[in-house]
Amino acid sequence: MFLLRDDGRLILSPSDLRLASQCEFALVRELDVTLGRAPKPPQTEELMMERLKELGDAHERQELLRLSAAHPGRVKQFPRPAYDLASLTAAHETTIATLRGDDTDVVFQATFFDGGLVGHADFLERTDDGWLVCDTKLARSASVPALLQIAAYAAQLRSAGVPTAPVARLVLGSGVSTDHLLDDILPVYAARRARLESVLAEHRTESGLAQWGDARWLACGRCEVCEAEAEAARDVLLVAGVRLPQRRRLLEAGVSTIEQLAVRTEPVPDVRESTLDRLREQARLQLVQEADPDGRVVAEVTSPAALRALPSPSDGDIFFDFEGDPLWSERGSHDWGLEYLFGLVEIDGVNLVGGEKPRFVTFWAHDRAQEKQALIDFVAYLHERRRQWPDLHVYHYAPYEKTALLRLAARHGVCEDDIDQFLRDGVFVDLYAVVRAGIRVSQRSYSIKKLEPLYMGDRTAAVAKGDDSIVAYHRFVLAREIEDRATAEREIQDIANYNEEDCVSTLLLRNWLLARQVEVDGVGGPNGATVAPLAGDGSLPGGEAAAQVPSDSRVALLELERLLRATIDGVKPQDRTPEQQTIAMVAATLLFHAREDKPFWWKHFDRLRLPVTEWMSDPGVFLIEDSEVVEDWHRDTPRQRPRRTIAVKGEPMGGTLLKPGAEVAAVYASPPPLGVELLPGHLNARSSASVKVLETDDVIAPNGHVHQVLTLEELMPKDGDEHSDAPAALVPSGIVRTTNIDAALERLARRVQSSLPELPAAAGVDVLLRRSPRLHSGGSLPVVGEGDDRYVRAIEAALLDLDRSALSVQGPPGTGKTYVASQVIADLVRDHGWRVGVCAQSHASIENVLAAVVAAGVDPEQVAKMTKEATEPTWTDLASADDLAGFAAEQQGGYVIGGTAWDLTNPKRVQPGQLDLLVIDEAGQYSLAKTLAVAESADRLLLLGDPQQLPQVSQGTHPEPVDASALGWVIRAERDDERVLPASHGYFLETTWRMHPALTEPVSRLAYEGRLRSHEDRTAKRLLEGVEPGLHVRLVDHRDRAQWSPEEADVVVDLVRDHVGRTWQLAPDEPGRPLTQDDVLVITPYNAQVGTLRAALDAAGFLDISVGTVDKFQGREAPVAIVSMAASAHADVPRGIGFLLDRHRLNVAVSRAQHAAYLVRSTVLTDFAPRTPDELTALGAFLGLCERAVTTTTHEQHPTVSA
Repeated sequence: MFLLRDDGRLILSPSDLRLASQCEFALVRELDVTLGRAPKPPQTEELMMERLKELGDAHERQELLRLSAAHPGRVKQFPRPAYDLASLTAAHETTIATLRGDDTDVVFQATFFDGGLVGHADFLERTDDGWLVCDTKLARSASVPALLQIAAYAAQLRSAGVPTAPVARLVLGSGVSTDHLLDDILPVYAARRARLESVLAEHRTESGLAQWGDARWLACGRCEVCEAEAEAARDVLLVAGVRLPQRRRLLEAGVSTIEQLAVRTEPVPDVRESTLDRLREQARLQLVQEADPDGRVVAEVTSPAALRALPSPSDGDIFFDFEGDPLWSERGSHDWGLEYLFGLVEIDGVNLVGGEKPRFVTFWAHDRAQEKQALIDFVAYLHERRRQWPDLHVYHYAPYEKTALLRLAARHGVCEDDIDQFLRDGVFVDLYAVVRAGIRVSQRSYSIKKLEPLYMGDRTAAVAKGDDSIVAYHRFVLAREIEDRATAEREIQDIANYNEEDCVSTLLLRNWLLARQVEVDGVGGPNGATVAPLAGDGSLPGGEAAAQVPSDSRVALLELERLLRATIDGVKPQDRTPEQQTIAMVAATLLFHAREDKPFWWKHFDRLRLPVTEWMSDPGVFLIEDSEVVEDWHRDTPRQRPRRTIAVKGEPMGGTLLKPGAEVAAVYASPPPLGVELLPGHLNARSSASVKVLETDDVIAPNGHVHQVLTLEELMPKDGDEHSDAPAALVPSGIVRTTNIDAALERLARRVQSSLPELPAAAGVDVLLRRSPRLHSGGSLPVVGEGDDRYVRAIEAALLDLDRSALSVQGPPGTGKTYVASQVIADLVRDHGWRVGVCAQSHASIENVLAAVVAAGVDPEQVAKMTKEATEPTWTDLASADDLAGFAAEQQGGYVIGGTAWDLTNPKRVQPGQLDLLVIDEAGQYSLAKTLAVAESADRLLLLGDPQQLPQVSQGTHPEPVDASALGWVIRAERDDERVLPASHGYFLETTWRMHPALTEPVSRLAYEGRLRSHEDRTAKRLLEGVEPGLHVRLVDHRDRAQWSPEEADVVVDLVRDHVGRTWQLAPDEPGRPLTQDDVLVITPYNAQVGTLRAALDAAGFLDISVGTVDKFQGREAPVAIVSMAASAHADVPRGIGFLLDRHRLNVAVSRAQHAAYLVRSTVLTDFAPRTPDELTALGAFLGLCERAVTTTTHEQHPTVSA
């Protein structure tokens, strides 16, 4: 920012948007400097920044050369103007005049100036769609500031009436160019600029400096400006562990300083008692250190059990630390991050007492291939040491090392079983978890460097912290590129010295913790334990197979995977042909479910190593607060295992409510009852016996947390005995076996391997290839004709012509995809005798299609499934899924069977190749791996669904994107950000029969690139008395709500009351009827808000209104849908803003409505600066959706709904 000399006007630049997005308090302090109210901070010379500027200029020149070659004689370059009003205005007018002319295709360094903001675009390139804004960035990935910058230039183009391309482009230092939809980023730019100008205008009218604690300015609490002010104010942010939302609640309760927090004993609203106790004790201890004349760091043991869980020391122990650059990527690759140093120290044979230094061992990597080799070498090194010292452990501080190893193994497809085995055996010990669980330290941070005064002296390495290591590595890379060997060697040695000090610090911390354990126990040595012995079945106590020696089948799979990968070894992912990519993905499916299952067990055992109080942010966990025995241990029959019934009260973490019939596992605190084994290093133990939820009762506490009262039936574990202990928590019980699915994937992989170098002609393989459907005729897909049945005719003709291939159909909300599919299936079964299977992720989806097939005229005796969801099935209801084979054998002609992947891959139910066609419904939520498995049952595939609705969910990390949805993979055949199926690959059902045109338009812009339209004869004639069709936004004032908002619940009740009873007409000339409660759907992202809304609606007499999360309503419709967002602000959102603003979930929620959809949201929900490009596009899509509302109303804060 600067002051215009002509009239003193404050002129902004895109860099001010960046500062405002990072910290508004720092922004207004910058304004103070600009206005002369505060001195300018000293500028330090930064050689690295100078070098980066040089490289950035070179990158820009390279792009200029490329564009000049592509547009010879049609590139125009402008000089930078003087920064006065006349020069800036003239430069802007010259830019616009040039763009309106026809003699220029590329403009370099165009100046934009709208009177308040000035910027210089690197490149503007003429395209068929309009002028494309391009900016060169040396960074290897897009950033929020870069996106806001190109949005600023595009906004000025549009404001001047210059046609613009629908996207803007970043030309990155990695060699990749990324395109970004302006519809997604322009709303954020507009909102952030408006906020920027409002903040600066308001502060400029004031006379003094910006004051710390002024609630008008959002302070990040982390930058240098904030840290200095927090220090001066003795702010509670100085207390380790205080987060910004907690700080806000403490301030509202009158607790603003560390001194006040240290003596606070009264409750603080919306802060858990255990959290307040922890923060109070932390503040007290920090004041103890501050009162010490020498500022000595002090520590207290808070949990002796946590220290006792430390393993006994071994001569083979190693102390490990990574150095990595999260933004590194190879040219042309979208895979970010490089672990450039695996560093560790050894202590065997080292006389530490005598002053000898531990041995430092390094594994370096400067590209992807070296990173893979470093991982292989590190794992081999660890295996060799374990052979010599079976009791060794690898100590590290914070979970990054373990997480990075898992990520590397998945990325490179090597050493996965080895690392998994290390984790199963408890080889890796995170000392941060031990410190967090068992020690309180008087420092403001628990980073390892802040703990070092307890056990070691000052560091001496030139590199001081992790960020410095990344900068030093950048300097090393640059020096190597320009062949400055001396600088390169110096930088790499500085990194090594820093890493060695980190490893030595980890060693000394381990020894210090062991000493604290000795002090607490009063014994002469550590009370640790070695690796748990294996049970007789080769499993670890607690249920997970240890599999120290891989089974023969596992070895065979690994060898098959190796053989497939060997055929493409050395080819970088970005350089692969479609055939090579297919081979890589087939190989990756072989261990798909193993990789999907691992995170469950990793998370499970990580939990058991931590106190239960550390599980509060862990979805799927139920923390028990109180319990009582309803019926003590008993047997209903002599042979039955003993069981008891208990009632427990507690809180489900993450808002995931337990339901009757759910199977869970009980976790007991140490010491556990007999039969529940406590593993070494664990603070809690999981019972191997199952627990079933019999009844539930949901209660919303006054602080907004959802509690449940559960009635449970708990079985006694094998070798257990009667006890009166109550479990401390309930956790997910386990995973479902996938034996037949895995076998189908192996069959496909062997077929692919045996056919190389060619690929087999198969429907599943064609999906991976993203190939246009292969037809017997050799032509293109049939053209869609006219009439309401036009898609039925085209799809049926395409399937009849299909040659061992796949056809895709994308059906947005209300386009009748189930109807279309059922008509096609009916014709193929009746007229052509086809054997058809219907598969989906859920039984409900399958049964919905089967019901439609019967309604389309197929004899119910020709349609079969073992019913799971439907209460009155219209098809043949099989007693068992095993009866599918017998049903098919009895049919004389065509038939339809329904089943999940477990049915379609079970040879006892469905034989490979048995079906003429397999229809996968909801294929936008169906993984590629499962698609390949079920595809083995049929000659042809019909992928039916919409990836723009609820997404495919995956837990694992995979070396290839086999966890992506099948239909989503096909849709992105031509462009990574494509949202509509290319016509070459199938059919996009572009007409919705559900939504009024006024409602279809915002949904179409949100999710379908504007290509979805309404069937106007059907939808535009509908009338709801006094209610304008379309999207309506209702803004509600509330604060500090995370997953529930009684304020929004009040507004929802008002909306329901206002709409129920109004006249609803399908057409003006048709008789109307009163809108009933069944005509209104209420949708919210969180289960907690479901309970709040249900209670509020019931209290108001609206007992028949359907309320639920988005998942409940997929496939449903009603005249009116009301969507309650619940969360107050970005900082309050528990699962991340990406979940709340997810365009897929918003698409489903809003598109349930036929006539009017209401979006009920906080007034400040969108008042935040995105931190990542994904957050920016999510926010932009949501803002764009809200901008297209036909009405926007702000509601005053309502009285809260009583719990």
